Amino acid sequence: MTAGLVTACSIVLAPAASSAPDVAGLDPATPVSDDGRVGSAVASSSGAEEKGDASAGFAGTGDLADATGVNTKPDPAADPAGADGDVQAGSIIGPDGRSRVNDTTTYPARATVYLTYTKPGGSTSWCTGWLYAPNAVATAGHCVHSGGSSGDWNYGFTVYPGRNGGSSPYGSCTVDTKYSVLGWTRDRNTEYDYGGLKLNCTVGDTVGWYGMRWQSASYDGTLIFSRGYPQDKPQATQWFTSDEVRQSDTRQLRYQLDTVGGQSGSPVYMFGCEGYCGIAVHTTGYSNHNRGTRITEQVFNNYQSWKN
Repeated sequence: MTAGLVTACSIVLAPAASSAPDVAGLDPATPVSDDGRVGSAVASSSGAEEKGDASAGFAGTGDLADATGVNTKPDPAADPAGADGDVQAGSIIGPDGRSRVNDTTTYPARATVYLTYTKPGGSTSWCTGWLYAPNAVATAGHCVHSGGSSGDWNYGFTVYPGRNGGSSPYGSCTVDTKYSVLGWTRDRNTEYDYGGLKLNCTVGDTVGWYGMRWQSASYDGTLIFSRGYPQDKPQATQWFTSDEVRQSDTRQLRYQLDTVGGQSGSPVYMFGCEGYCGIAVHTTGYSNHNRGTRITEQVFNNYQSWKN
């Protein structure tokens, strides 16, 4: 494994034409953004022998003076009444294994963010996300776009790193650009349920960020963790849980991390990457397991491009 940015792959994004582009024949991994751009992944030239790569995490400085563009006095408006749930119903499997994170000023709790936004129909909601760069957040696709050709982008995002109930120890940031892929925005395929947010701030310099890792090998049996903002607990409180990967599918990981609505977009992470490695984005709950969109090479390359 090598730490740092991938240089063998990149994403080409071009401004949209005056009319909506024809995306019918494009690969579902093709990235799209809320400003109308549609891109295509450039094939890797790294060689068939490459089996994985990673970007490094960062614990942050803890000092807000090191960040730019942060609103240190967030609007005290009421939180949304309801959270965006998993694509399927969230699942608590056996005894609830979640525990509250009482101190969200430590890493990686402070690099985990509470997202509020407005849906196309005007209702407000929230999800979870995680910083993976100074100004970039990973989250679920259904947290940024309602999915499918008849869906649309959510808007009015506010991002609160390390939110703890009524306390926002690192203020808040707004969002410049939302990203996802055609597999979600066109097809509403849960295997492509992931998205990203480019922030109007560099709060990650203060709170840190998760590393990100992909590998072609199985993760089965790997110890994993997750943390997020569930709707069945006190508003905007962060909760932690752990398990192991139960099954590694091509584009998803299966596990028994306990989740409900609001935890969509949570990091599914492991030790590594000079701290912690995000290896999936939590999206989906079932009766006997839950799933996240796996960080594959294509997903990794899209995320690395979006942060730039």
